[in-house]
Amino acid sequence: MRLLLTFLLLFMVPITLLGCIQSPGEKEGGILSKEQVLKRDPEADLFEFNGKVYRTGIGWIEKKELTKGKRVGEISKWSATKLPVGATIYTTEERGDILIVEYDGMENRYLLQIGE
Repeated sequence: MRLLLTFLLLFMVPITLLGCIQSPGEKEGGILSKEQVLKRDPEADLFEFNGKVYRTGIGWIEKKELTKGKRVGEISKWSATKLPVGATIYTTEERGDILIVEYDGMENRYLLQIGE
């Protein structure tokens, strides 16, 4: 009986607790990974920049008045799902969680992806 109790405490309790651990970002208000965003929406138009994932197609950011800020980079190979390599990334004057990407005469707005 003592051996069984020891087994349960040493092996089963930690295994059970590990099953309760969530991925970083999910339901914690943290920054989501590319995999987490694509799991929610496999067709998402997104890119990674400075270790953070930004996604477009969010209605309210299209309606928001934003001013294009300074150029901070460009899309590199494998960093985006739909954007072309070389597209230019800009900050916005009003918000730090929205970036503007410009290519082929078009501008798209991308929001930093944060968990709920």
